[in-house]
Amino acid sequence: MAGLSVKDLLSADDIDDADLADVLSRAAAIADGATPPRTPAKMIGLFFEQESTRTRIGFDVAASRLGHHVVDVSASPGSRLGKAQGEDLEDHIRTISEYCDLLVARTQHVVTVEEIARLTHIPVINGGNGIGEHPTQALVDLFTVQRRLGDIRQLSVALSCDPTARHALSFMKLLKLRPPRRFTLCLAPETLLSNVIAAIIDDLRQHGTEVDRVDDIEATLDHDVLSIQTQKASSIISGRIGEMDSVQHVEDEKFTLTADKILRAHSKTMILNPLPRHSETDKSCDSLPNAAYFEQVRFSIPIRMAVLSRMLSGRRWAGRSRLHSQAGWPETLSPISSSLLPSASSN
Repeated sequence: MAGLSVKDLLSADDIDDADLADVLSRAAAIADGATPPRTPAKMIGLFFEQESTRTRIGFDVAASRLGHHVVDVSASPGSRLGKAQGEDLEDHIRTISEYCDLLVARTQHVVTVEEIARLTHIPVINGGNGIGEHPTQALVDLFTVQRRLGDIRQLSVALSCDPTARHALSFMKLLKLRPPRRFTLCLAPETLLSNVIAAIIDDLRQHGTEVDRVDDIEATLDHDVLSIQTQKASSIISGRIGEMDSVQHVEDEKFTLTADKILRAHSKTMILNPLPRHSETDKSCDSLPNAAYFEQVRFSIPIRMAVLSRMLSGRRWAGRSRLHSQAGWPETLSPISSSLLPSASSN
């Protein structure tokens, strides 16, 4: 399966090192003010089963800046999709494929985006599929680090979030292409890792990355980069990802980042958060130079412009494809896999 070229960007597995270099180079040129080559206007379909702010608007803006048009092809009040006397997903996707040149899909279930890609001849981008992956968010995160700090291979990176978070899985898969000098997971001691994440950790070790595991956010503040989101994504994921739940999710204090903690540690750690945030990133952090999460929002536009321009020109992805479905997706949690990391500590 290695080296298979595919039309769709469904997983970070679809991206190889040359693909990654190409996207980051295109995005850097756009961010530096270069005007992307003008091509005939295309139609971009947005199929979003779940609420979204940054991903949906980001692709809309990116397409518009490239001179393309965007159409909502989701199940709306005026749509026949899913109605008792309407039509099923297969007919819906085949129909909109005749109207559109590319489809961005955010789906509630992991396998739905795979099904959509199989049903259509046009390229499909995974805009987040349940507890699966979010490859363009991972590209945004990596690009933001590169713009502020340079090559991630020279840096130390910490990740504090629920290991079922889709942005985290895609981000860790991209790290395999550019292994950082040091990588630390910040998790509760009882948290189990999936077999896929355990394999990524093992792969990073084999590439010379120093790997650690801690259970207190303050133990990550000596790193160059900290990517943080709630440790409770699994309790939120079944709802509408992308909007604040009516029930406030209160984070354990050990996993809550505040300005006091950053200042007390004299930390220069760059703080990433894919947003929306819950209580894991206090708003007191926003005014500190460490905060880069709104830079992520800004840099999401050149990244998504780069991905769209590449795919609409017919450029395919040379990385591995659909290994996740062959391996059994969603991933199972394994108590054995946690032995690949040191026991959690607070120092």
